[in-house]
Amino acid sequence: MRTALRSRPIRTLTITQFLLEVQFWFPIWLIYLLDLGFPLTTAVLADGVFRIVSVICEFPVGLVADRIGRRRTYLALAGATVLTFTAITQIDSVRVLFGAWVLWGVLWALSSGAASTYLYELCAQDELDIDPARAFGLVRAVGNGSVLVSLLAAGYLYEVDHRLPFTVTAVLAGVAFLLAYTLPEIAGSRVVATLGSVLADIRAAAANPRVRRAVWLGGLLLLFGWSARILFQPLALELGLSAQVTGWMYGVFAAASVFGGLVAGYVRPVHRPTALATAFLLILAALVATNQVDWLGPFLFLPLMGFGYTLGLTVLEVFTNEVTPRAVRATIFGVVACVGGVGIAVARPGLGVLAAQHSTSFAFGIWAGVGVLLVGLAVPGIRRIRADAPVLPPVAER
Repeated sequence: MRTALRSRPIRTLTITQFLLEVQFWFPIWLIYLLDLGFPLTTAVLADGVFRIVSVICEFPVGLVADRIGRRRTYLALAGATVLTFTAITQIDSVRVLFGAWVLWGVLWALSSGAASTYLYELCAQDELDIDPARAFGLVRAVGNGSVLVSLLAAGYLYEVDHRLPFTVTAVLAGVAFLLAYTLPEIAGSRVVATLGSVLADIRAAAANPRVRRAVWLGGLLLLFGWSARILFQPLALELGLSAQVTGWMYGVFAAASVFGGLVAGYVRPVHRPTALATAFLLILAALVATNQVDWLGPFLFLPLMGFGYTLGLTVLEVFTNEVTPRAVRATIFGVVACVGGVGIAVARPGLGVLAAQHSTSFAFGIWAGVGVLLVGLAVPGIRRIRADAPVLPPVAER
């Protein structure tokens, strides 16, 4: 990781990701809408629209990202973040609310793979010969550190002014845009292509079993690990945790995720199957344990889940970049997010209903049962991951 830090582009991207990964909005967005006077039903519908838009946009946004180049895509991500969170601060009607949430859905799709593909190709063209795994571990850890800081600060900012968490997010994204503007473009990353060549690239990627494996495992991990987060706040409410203690619960979860990113940076190709199996099993174990002893969940089992999820996600990001041709790299990340997103759109509301009608521990148990199936589906793909990375030509030639 020290080698990665010696590279100016990698250092700049790491700082930029810290600014873009903040989640001041996460603990308070629903409270914000309720305080603005919107009924809970309207807020839930807006979240549903957000999910639908993000899933629909994943594939086409990925196609566009592969055509315009990594740096332009990353600048678009930072600029769209400024626009989205500025719009959220201006919500004063249902029309503006849904417009902002649609914009947020597009932003969410744009973020799938934008930093990952750019980072991988920066490593490949850097004169320091940077190990992508170390760089990814560093950036993932720093990003989760940003999440940790912002989650702990969100409530305090909200007490000062209800719009302040979103305003700060927009301002930090503006700084990120200025920093990203100083980053280099990847040689040959802007592709001038016809519809026929695009379809040919997609067919070639789809025919590659390693790419299919990366999409399958990435979608399963995203579905398994992300869906369970809908139960965090209901668990805190059921256990009677105060707002401050709930904030620390999220903070410990983020801290464990930082550690997961750092550990992932030291996972060599030969150990990837073990790391991915560990990731899936840690999430499953955390779900089962929370179902059985829910009061230990917030500060023991949920952090275990965060560690496992980030470990697996980071390892799969590196693997997906390695096996995917540059011409469709962002597109494939969009497909991964779409595969997982379709399941998430069903799982999250379903788990919320189970928690409301029965109990949160019951919902954890049901998702653990589903998790046994998901882990079973992941096992063949994990076992087939080759220890050696594919030999790829220089970035400019891919």
